[in-house]
Amino acid sequence: MKKNWLEIGLSTGLVFLMIVLILGAQMVLPAEMRSSSFALIVLLFMVIMGFVGLKLVNM
Repeated sequence: MKKNWLEIGLSTGLVFLMIVLILGAQMVLPAEMRSSSFALIVLLFMVIMGFVGLKLVNM
């Protein structure tokens, strides 16, 4: 598999995961916790995306 397709697939999957987590937090958590959960989800997304990017560079 080419690295470009792997990068596109991983990025798409991570964005889909972020959307699912945000929607889940909006439906499950109380209103006062939603903003902090959004910030944590975005932070988690950035860390995972950076880790995946570093792994792809080393391939």
